[in-house]
Amino acid sequence: MRPNVALVLALSLTAAGGRTPLSAQAPRTYSYDFLLDPGDEKSHRVIHGTVRVSGTRARLDTDEEKPRGEKSYLLIGNEGRTVYVVRPDRQMYEAHDADEFVHVVGTAMRAAGPVMKIDVRDVRLGTARLGAGEPVAGRPTQRMQLRQRWTMSMRVLGFVKEDMTGSSVAEYWSDPSMPLMRNPLFELVSAAHLALASADADFMAQAEGARAAFFRGSPLKADIRLRMSGKDSDDATHLRYEVTKITVGGVDESALALPNGYKRTNSREVSF
Repeated sequence: MRPNVALVLALSLTAAGGRTPLSAQAPRTYSYDFLLDPGDEKSHRVIHGTVRVSGTRARLDTDEEKPRGEKSYLLIGNEGRTVYVVRPDRQMYEAHDADEFVHVVGTAMRAAGPVMKIDVRDVRLGTARLGAGEPVAGRPTQRMQLRQRWTMSMRVLGFVKEDMTGSSVAEYWSDPSMPLMRNPLFELVSAAHLALASADADFMAQAEGARAAFFRGSPLKADIRLRMSGKDSDDATHLRYEVTKITVGGVDESALALPNGYKRTNSREVSF
């Protein structure tokens, strides 16, 4: 089952720590531009965005269009452990644990409880270091591959679909000497592409542990191919992500702070 990319992006701005602090080798202030192609064959929409970083804080803006011209944006705090969704049109913000934020699709599916039951089994995971990759955004890279296969069954209100098979081949390019601040939007969309399988927390934890063993922060480039096959269906998705430019310095730190006077829309205590 292929996720609805528009729905995923909507969830990212309405839904409920970064895994790894960044190395001292990274500059204190920098920004990186990126493109994210979710693989939506209907819209052919490629998202362009910028992450501006200062120390342990960052801000993520995209070129997504809003009907009233007011764009929501993300603030990232606590070395990537906290995500704030800032809504200028309402002068409000929300605070979320970053890992919960990027796993919102799987969390919502688990919360469906008796209405939808998903069983993921026979999970196989393999990794490979592929050596030096081509430069990305002017940086030297190391390349890795993560392969996953699994079998899945789904029961929804009496409807049963059994023995669906899934496979994912993901390749990542990173520069170990400059781990970038995490990109919650990329993580959210890539997790959502696993769709039903993302409802299994152990399945997601295995993949994330494997990636963390190879690189910290956000990759410079990712190419993810997913296939889901069943008795009556065969669905393939191709997600692409790439950092297109890195600029050291030149960050307005005031833009990375929560705006004065904005009201928080939940009661959880999250430091920034």
